[in-house]
Amino acid sequence: MPLEALHIQSVRCIETLELKTDHQWNWLIGANGAGKSSVLEAIHLLGTGQTWRHGFRHVQREGDDAYLVSAQLPDHFLALRRRGEEREIRYDGEPLASAWLLLDILPLQSLHDDNSHFVSGTAEDRRRVLDWGIYYADRYYGTVFRQYRRALQQRNAWLKSDHGRQPWDDGVIVAGEDIQQRRQAHLAAVQPEVVTLWERWSGSLTGLSLHLHSGWKEGMALGDCLLRDHEQDREAGYTHSGPHRANLAFRIRSKPAPDILSRGQLRVLGLAYRLAQVKILKRAGLPLPTFLIDDFAAELDASARDWWVNELDLLGVQIFAAVTSARQIPATVGGSHFCLAAGQLEKETAS
Repeated sequence: MPLEALHIQSVRCIETLELKTDHQWNWLIGANGAGKSSVLEAIHLLGTGQTWRHGFRHVQREGDDAYLVSAQLPDHFLALRRRGEEREIRYDGEPLASAWLLLDILPLQSLHDDNSHFVSGTAEDRRRVLDWGIYYADRYYGTVFRQYRRALQQRNAWLKSDHGRQPWDDGVIVAGEDIQQRRQAHLAAVQPEVVTLWERWSGSLTGLSLHLHSGWKEGMALGDCLLRDHEQDREAGYTHSGPHRANLAFRIRSKPAPDILSRGQLRVLGLAYRLAQVKILKRAGLPLPTFLIDDFAAELDASARDWWVNELDLLGVQIFAAVTSARQIPATVGGSHFCLAAGQLEKETAS
């Protein structure tokens, strides 16, 4: 659901900011510290209830004790206010009981320093990106995921208590195997799209493949692994096997992609994967996310930026992208330009 207008108050360096947004391209232009990332982070707060950085207490502007972000959506109004430990979320004036509901109201695809290099990052980084795509493509996945997380938390608490027989294995097994099946099905649908996107940009650099490791010993059932690991789990106080330990591997001609690709190529590969996830949603007629892109041009040469813009244009999604100079914006792109300095809007232009 695209944003039509955005109001930000007391988020990081921003005192008050109002933006009338374009339905597709919204360029945030300014030097480092101008407030570009703060705008993106504010939208992320509104769509998830969380910052993409650590510690919500540091989100509000220095000297203020609360922050507010609100947006006009097509036929709806969404607002989030936080003061200390108290958070209030309202949708068309009615309070929302859980931030989980925001994920469906304002779907976001956020790219920032902490996740742009997920291909070469941690297994947790890759799981998070993988699960994002499944959540929006498979409406029951969120329920299964929460069931597994609760069962895993209970199992780990029981392991620490050392009270004998483990009563939470069944919940972990049922939800865990369900998660793995849904992940495999999603990856089978996404992989051809990723390969096509990657080869469209890379040309001769073919042989891309994706592999999902379940998080437990290959060839064994999850239940058998839990039995095998019981003493080890009890001594450590946590569960070693399960989809929470899964890993998504990217390979080029059977070699790990991080071993043979440059940082720029790895970033493009990550972008191709994210684009493929959204293509799956579009093909299924599902709601498309708004893209938040911090440091749009980082590690991308002119040809990669043109490829990136063209693929986003084909999707027809709304984009908020930050650049330090208008020269980093491909000449073929229209939309609105918001020039920022010290958290304030200097000027707004449409092209």
